[in-house]
Amino acid sequence: MVKDDFLERVIDVLQKHEKFEYIDFEININDGVLKIIYLIEPKFHILFNDKNHFKTREEGESYDIFGEACPGKFSFKDTFLLIDKNEVYIKIHDWLDSIWKEISTESPLSLLVEEQKNVEQICEKFDHIEGYFTTDELLKIDRKLDELKEEFGMEIKNMVRDPKLLEVELTKLNNDFETLKQTAPYLKRKGWIKSFTGRVLHNLSRLLKLQQKSILNSFSEEK
Repeated sequence: MVKDDFLERVIDVLQKHEKFEYIDFEININDGVLKIIYLIEPKFHILFNDKNHFKTREEGESYDIFGEACPGKFSFKDTFLLIDKNEVYIKIHDWLDSIWKEISTESPLSLLVEEQKNVEQICEKFDHIEGYFTTDELLKIDRKLDELKEEFGMEIKNMVRDPKLLEVELTKLNNDFETLKQTAPYLKRKGWIKSFTGRVLHNLSRLLKLQQKSILNSFSEEK
């Protein structure tokens, strides 16, 4: 049987989140399974399955809590594994943040507009810069581009399930970043930076479109 103090902590997380009211949610718990549903949009839910009924883990004890969250942090639905009941409260809070991002004004369009402003501001800062990159600068650019490409690639892998489409999207990403690497020694700093910011914006736009498609596909699958 689940202890009352665990449920009180769960309710406390819901009550203290600044974007929601406790009455927005329905809590169901049965035989070690806790499910919380967002009543405004019932497809949004979080579920925890714990055969130990969410008791405090003793030292050296094996403790697994399996679960799923919709929406997830990086995709429409995430699955996860926790090893302590205190992680349940953190996961619920993160889930609430994910819901808010889905329903708030942080839509893909508004995010893209904001990113466009950031790109323009970056370009303005380099209007006065002339000349070519040094050898040391080119080495740093290569490393930073690899890191950024890896971040974009992880996001794409989280959103695209179809293997063929995934290969296409990763190829597009790789081509963009290889072009940036190849042109860095030959373009002046100002021209390359404008090319870089434009390609970053382009890839962000693609990611947002993929995110929209992933969400719409997930809704269709659940019907």
